[in-house]
Amino acid sequence: MTGRRVIALALVVGGALVGAAGLALIGVLALLVDWLSTLWTRHGLDRLTYERTLERDRAVWGDRVEVRLDVRNAKLLPIPWLGVDDFATDDLKIVDRPLLPSDRPGLGILRTTWALGPFQRASRTAHILADRRGIFSFGPVRRTVADLFAPSSVSEEEAQPATLVVRPRTVPVLARDPGRPFLGTRRSRRILLEDPSHFAGVRPFQPGDPRRRIHARATARLGTPVSRRYDPAITRTVLVALDIQTHDGPHWLLQYDDDLVESLIVAAASLARHALAEGAAVGLVANGWTHTRARFAFVDPATGTGQLSRIEDVLGRLSSTPSLPFARVLAGLPARVPPGCLLCVVSSRDPAPDIGALRRLDASGLEVRHVALGPHRLEWQRRSRARGLASTTAALEPDWRTSRAFVLGAG
Repeated sequence: MTGRRVIALALVVGGALVGAAGLALIGVLALLVDWLSTLWTRHGLDRLTYERTLERDRAVWGDRVEVRLDVRNAKLLPIPWLGVDDFATDDLKIVDRPLLPSDRPGLGILRTTWALGPFQRASRTAHILADRRGIFSFGPVRRTVADLFAPSSVSEEEAQPATLVVRPRTVPVLARDPGRPFLGTRRSRRILLEDPSHFAGVRPFQPGDPRRRIHARATARLGTPVSRRYDPAITRTVLVALDIQTHDGPHWLLQYDDDLVESLIVAAASLARHALAEGAAVGLVANGWTHTRARFAFVDPATGTGQLSRIEDVLGRLSSTPSLPFARVLAGLPARVPPGCLLCVVSSRDPAPDIGALRRLDASGLEVRHVALGPHRLEWQRRSRARGLASTTAALEPDWRTSRAFVLGAG
């Protein structure tokens, strides 16, 4: 029992004993004030909820994403002051209000204050400007209720995790020489996907062929099981191989040029979009982290409307620093992609450390094309061609933020 409460009780008892009604009234009022001063710290957080709802969990660079903030006081006791600290990745840009600094590394605070009546619900909206590619995290949330008649308060924290993945922007791919298309003219040597409407004959039955693929009439006529064969539904298989490292030297130095990294990622996303639009099966490999246990990024080549989203999601999550040497990632590709696959290597570094791995891939049946970006792209193109690799320069002019096209063959 607090000292104020003891004094108030003494006033009530003393006033009653001596018949001093005024003294007893003062004691009662003091007890009432003491009880009210701790009412909100004892019950303010009861049946009080806060919810943050993102309009969507994916965005493209430059988008605005609405965030809805809802609080609800589901009890008779009003809440004169409620403070909510919603923690989020500190480089997230909120248009309506800036994030406040916090004592937690890498996190800022989206702070809002509220006043709620009995059984009241209130809502507000904020807007995120997706001006940086990456993955942004939300949570935890700290709710604080203050007493009306005392300087005390009570807080409670809950997780409420959420993420927003900002995908890179993409631009059209243009070639300075229209006579040399990006995908070339050679068809894939191996069928990845088949079009069942394009019957191309029969072939000997192979273990694993489904029963419905067996051609019954041809089997009866030939006396041996045969299966139907179809034309490929795609013209090419393309794997965009992105070297995220922008500085020469060991990959573990973790040095990078931010603008050059973003240029590489916009280039990779634009090439993937272009190849998919041309009807190719497209995949991605990159020597970076993607907030998973995988040592590097990999998306199997495929077609379909969802493939670009899968590739852009991985590029949105991709780290700005390399996780492995690029040559080590390249060495494992023959086991992952079919012969005849077009390997489009996007890099801004001197290709010399990776020339050996690229030539081995070219000799193994992959078609390797080197795309050189950055301020030294002409020199990197010359060195690649001198070692027998097909190479072209490319650029996003004037920069990756404002460029209207990704130009192949740029000087």
